[in-house]
Amino acid sequence: MTDYSPLATDDGFFTIFALDHRDALMVELQNEAGNPEPNPEDLRGFKRDMLGAFGHLTELPSAVMLEPEFSLPDLTDAVPDGVGITCALEAQGYFADADAGNTLMEGWHPSRVAEVGANAAKLLVLYRHDRGEFTAAQERLVAEVVAGAAEANVPALIEPVPVDVVDDNDRREVILAAAERLNGVGPMILKLPYPGRGACAELTEKCGERPWALLSWGVPFEEFEEQLADAASSGASGFAVGRALWREAVAPAGRDEFNRSVLPARFADLVALARVGTPWTDAINR
Repeated sequence: MTDYSPLATDDGFFTIFALDHRDALMVELQNEAGNPEPNPEDLRGFKRDMLGAFGHLTELPSAVMLEPEFSLPDLTDAVPDGVGITCALEAQGYFADADAGNTLMEGWHPSRVAEVGANAAKLLVLYRHDRGEFTAAQERLVAEVVAGAAEANVPALIEPVPVDVVDDNDRREVILAAAERLNGVGPMILKLPYPGRGACAELTEKCGERPWALLSWGVPFEEFEEQLADAASSGASGFAVGRALWREAVAPAGRDEFNRSVLPARFADLVALARVGTPWTDAINR
């Protein structure tokens, strides 16, 4: 049995703080922080500040998502004891040519996550279930990472992101198909977008014995709260949240005050909602 406890709370829920953003964080720094030319130190400084904000939380995240380009291993010293670390493996720039699919960062594979202080591998893949060779190539990449993670004895966190979605029904179909097709690849946590109201129970069924966590995908915080309440009550095992939680902290002005006063209440609300869900220890026995 794959042990997902390095990424979970003691009672079996994923309360994951996402900070592995690169391209998306560049955009946030340009748009929200008014920094037209962010550099690596801007990204690294933001991530260090957010890790420092963990000291204001009433309960630490079960894990934090980081990456080798701006935060690993440089910021491992800022991650509190007891908080797991996932290492992102996908190369950036995938939205520039979505039809090309994803690749791993050069030289990176699950076998290397431990050397930068991480204890889990994470892979984002653009996904559609109905695109022939594109679909097959993306599924081969997932299989490579899942097999590599199993060999390295680390959990795999797989994030299939729907692409070229035409409407809400299509988005729902792609998310459900991703869960159904990928859960048979091997042991993994599926990190999935919200499929829409009324579809979370079906999504849990499609995931089979693979636990799933809800990703925020940058929606407003209040919307993510509603989504998580629905997902947890329908069998999700937690969440992985980034911009929906911390977008307002991107601008340096007001960051400290946000991290002291707003962030703790928001994160506590999400943790309470997650605990309505299904612990991963139960999910793998569905």
